[in-house]
Amino acid sequence: MVSSVLSRDLTGQRVVIANTQCFVAIFLWASGFVALEFLVDDWGALSLNAIRLGVSALFLMLWWIVRDGLVAIIHAPWSKGLMVGGLGWGIGSLLLFLGQRMSDPVTTTIVVAMMPLAGAAIEMIFEKRRLIWGEYLGIGLALSGGYLATGVSLAKSEVGVGVLLCFLAIFLFAWATRATTRQLGDLTATGQTTVTMIGGAVVSLGLYLGFLAVGSAEVHIGPVTLSVIWPLFIFLLPSSGIAQLLWIIGAGRLGIMIASFHMNAAPFYVMVILATLFDAAWQPARIIGAALVILGVIIAQSRHWNQKAM
Repeated sequence: MVSSVLSRDLTGQRVVIANTQCFVAIFLWASGFVALEFLVDDWGALSLNAIRLGVSALFLMLWWIVRDGLVAIIHAPWSKGLMVGGLGWGIGSLLLFLGQRMSDPVTTTIVVAMMPLAGAAIEMIFEKRRLIWGEYLGIGLALSGGYLATGVSLAKSEVGVGVLLCFLAIFLFAWATRATTRQLGDLTATGQTTVTMIGGAVVSLGLYLGFLAVGSAEVHIGPVTLSVIWPLFIFLLPSSGIAQLLWIIGAGRLGIMIASFHMNAAPFYVMVILATLFDAAWQPARIIGAALVILGVIIAQSRHWNQKAM
């Protein structure tokens, strides 16, 4: 009896820790949107993405060397990791960028809010998972909360090729998260994150050089002044490399479907940062949306709390 209670408490503790890791990851990721406001007028999208993934990959590589040693790095499944990261983080980022260019930011925001559906579809396809009623309800709450948190309207969105590209992007993100945590299981979470981040950085650098050759404005590198030092640092590292590491750890424990619920609270975190640091207005709709997302996370994990703890 005592051992059963201890086992249940330990399982519950692991679930709480994993959800906390996903929460911190998405909060840091959301801080990047705030930082981007200080950079977007002077930097091209492709140059920012290439530098961001490059700096994050370098940081993660140094951390991986310190944590696991050179032997683990030498024997890592580099070909598989680079492929997953290049396709998921590199091509996925490009598709999202092109999708927004071919539609509008409102449409992109709405599609990204459907990440829980992408996560559920990935688990149902690749893991033959059958959802229980609580998970369906959790998905519904996460989607509803995500739309409220974004503050956008379906009526203002544009349907077209751009929407398709955005859908492909979020499915690639969901697929890459699952592939990182499931197909690179011989590596630690640090190793998994690093090899895939390097793959994304290589593809992003290639895209940058390709667009540079044709003279695209999206490869412009802006000035690094004192006024943008902190926003640039936040955008390049905490909201990317560090957030990605925590995301992979949390998603590896919860699964991509449950972890993806947390992404829909990102607009609420952006509002919290803006209201706290820049005296922006608090928006009730976003607060309600975040509450619905959190409720969806809790309800959808009834399987974790009940069945796995028994």
